[in-house]
Amino acid sequence: MWVATVAALVFACLFSVHEYASGPAVVRVDGRRTVTATIPATVEQVLVQPGEHVKAGTLLVNMHDTEEAAELRRVSTEFELELVRLLRDPTDVVAKQTLAGLRSKRDQARNIRAEREIRAPIDGTVGDIRVRAGQRLNPGDTILAVAPKDARVVVVAAVSGDYRPMLAKGLPVRFSLDGFHYEYRDLEVEEVSEEVIGPLEVKRYLGQELSDALEMQAGPKVLVTARVDTSTFTSDGVPYGYYDGLTGLAEVRVRRQPILTMLVPALKTVLP
Repeated sequence: MWVATVAALVFACLFSVHEYASGPAVVRVDGRRTVTATIPATVEQVLVQPGEHVKAGTLLVNMHDTEEAAELRRVSTEFELELVRLLRDPTDVVAKQTLAGLRSKRDQARNIRAEREIRAPIDGTVGDIRVRAGQRLNPGDTILAVAPKDARVVVVAAVSGDYRPMLAKGLPVRFSLDGFHYEYRDLEVEEVSEEVIGPLEVKRYLGQELSDALEMQAGPKVLVTARVDTSTFTSDGVPYGYYDGLTGLAEVRVRRQPILTMLVPALKTVLP
């Protein structure tokens, strides 16, 4: 009996286990631009498809603009007629003043109509189209997103703030997506937030679109960022892509601890 006890003690002294700071995590695509409505409007036509590559300035969505287009045509016609009048008599002071006023109105009408043309803010790939023809939008409503080519994919995890002193750049991270719990990716901590924050602040950091994506327990949190080297992963031999907003679990290995000190915490003061 005593032999088994001694063997168990030796095992507990020689072997150790890893301690992890774990928490819910979300996939983010760096540089991804969300395009939102700036004015109340109704979608007339969606001109792109998810996955389509576009250049900056490409027209993506047209809003209903019948009244705005008519006003621009009217003001432009008046401007052209007044310009002809001035060309006939360059000394016509009234024509000069009228032309200046019409130019201002024409520019304003152009700007108003331009607000109803949704264009790509950057070169990239269209994704996450949230609108359809005939849909009414209010200011701030999400229309679609554009991700730059070869965008960097990162995982942002919210772990317990108690681990902040032990968290540092370079620590190993094990990450698995929800729905793929046994498909682990070995990553490395790239950045740790300087401050410990609450769950509400984490939600504000993630933004309106992802504020409810992570289920977090109450208590202080630390944001840990790890880079994913590839934009795809493989499960059962099938390749899949990482998409902005996917959630999972991240586990940051913070330290090793002898099994004996786990069984008898008081021994931490005497064991190396």
